Parts: sequence; C-alpha cells; structure tokens
Amino acid sequence: MSARALDTGIPPLPPTARDVFGADLTADQAVTYNRGRVATCTAVALYRSGQQLDELSDDELDTAVRALKFPYSRPSEETRAAIRAALGVLEADPTIRVI
Repeated sequence: MSARALDTGIPPLPPTARDVFGADLTADQAVTYNRGRVATCTAVALYRSGQQLDELSDDELDTAVRALKFPYSRPSEETRAAIRAALGVLEADPTIRVI
C-alpha cells in the first residue's frame, strides 16, 4: 500500500532544541529533541491524512518526512521508530480525532 498525500498541511514545528534549551545542551540532546519534534509532526500529518501504523513501510515513512520539507531532516531508523511510536499513541487514544 502506498502512502496517501499529506493533504492536511504541515503541522507547525515546535521551537528548535537550541531555542528551548539554549547553548548549554549537548549534541546528543539536540539530535534527540529535534528528531522527536520532526517525528511527532510527521506522525500528526500521517494521522490527519488517515494513515495507519500497520500500513506504513519504512520507505513510506521516509517519503512522509521528505514531503514535509523540514530543514535538515533526514529519515533514519531512529526517526522512523519515533514516528511509529507517536502514531501509535494517536491511534490508541480514542479522544483524539481528526476534525
């Protein structure tokens, strides 16, 4: 199954790690935070577009990240895992609905 277009728009990105934590954060902290923000926004876009966790291949997740055109974003195993985790949370919570 191929991923549908993310026609619901790009969710707004939260501030970058440096904006939140200042200059005192480590490179690992910055990577982890920034990966999480891209993954969460990607999961929200996929959820809004009606995608389901069990339908998405690694290639489709990579395509979704690239389609959102976040600066400096490169899909990785860790990013795909974070997207799947966030999408799983969205799907599991019956109070979250796309309007």
